[in-house]
Amino acid sequence: MFEPYADHLQFVLEDAEAESGIGDTWAEAPEAWRISPERHVVAVGTARYDYVPVVLELLNSPPPDSSFEDADHVVEADLDLPSGKLAIHGGTQLPGEVEPLYLEPGWYRLRVSYVQTDYQPSGSNEDLPGDHLEYQITIWPIEVPSEVRVLKQGHDPWAY
Repeated sequence: MFEPYADHLQFVLEDAEAESGIGDTWAEAPEAWRISPERHVVAVGTARYDYVPVVLELLNSPPPDSSFEDADHVVEADLDLPSGKLAIHGGTQLPGEVEPLYLEPGWYRLRVSYVQTDYQPSGSNEDLPGDHLEYQITIWPIEVPSEVRVLKQGHDPWAY
C-alpha cells in the first residue's frame, strides 16, 4: 500500500524518468473521468486534500470486467513507462522523491477504482473535509494504447 499526500486533491502515477510531467492536464480532461491522463503521467483526483491509501495490483493480463459493486467510480487509462520505473507520489512531489517500482518498460493499462473505506493513513487529518476513499489501481501490460474508458460513473458532485 502507498499513502501519498494528495495535495491539490490529486496523486500521480508516472514514469520516473520521463520529462513530460503533468503540466496543466486537468484543463483537458473531462471532470467525469476524475483522472487526467498524459502519455507518461496519470493524475488521479482525490476526495481529500490529505494522505490517501493507494493499493496497487500488477497483473499479466486484463482483469475481468465485473459489477464493481464495491466501487463508487471506476475508470481506465493508458500509461507509457519507457524507463519501466513507476513513481507514485503527491501532486507537487517530484518523481525522484519516491522509490519507484520497477516494471518492464512499455505501455500499461490502469484501472482506477474509487472505494469507500474506514482506513485512514498515518498522518491523515480527520478534521479535513472529504470522503475517505481507497484508490485501487490495477495495472497490466498492453500492446496497443486505447482511449480513456469509464466503467462505472460515480455520483456528481463527488468530493466534499
